[in-house]
Amino acid sequence: MHEAGLANAVADALRRAGVEQAAGAHVRILVSGGHAEADDFDGAFRMHLATAAPEFDVDSIEIIHLPIDRLCVGCGEPFASVAAAQACPRCGGSGLSVPTPERVEIELVRPDDRVT
Repeated sequence: MHEAGLANAVADALRRAGVEQAAGAHVRILVSGGHAEADDFDGAFRMHLATAAPEFDVDSIEIIHLPIDRLCVGCGEPFASVAAAQACPRCGGSGLSVPTPERVEIELVRPDDRVT
């Protein structure tokens, strides 16, 4: 349920920034560490954001999952991946997540910020 808290915090931050998607602003949410698989997180986050901020078109908000550090249990090779189930690129072994603090960033691109 921590997605509900994140969604409320993101909704508040977007409102403070004066985001109006109708005016063409593009919102990108960058997440890393401490969360469930990407699809599970995205679905729960969007559902809670729609409740917390019905004025936003949550389907138009882009969610990007950043790779986190993992350590192969087979060969000890460090590697980065988004998916917990991704195998080690060196030996194919399973990866152990290195403790990574959860981080959520909001990127906002307004129409007048875009390069043409």
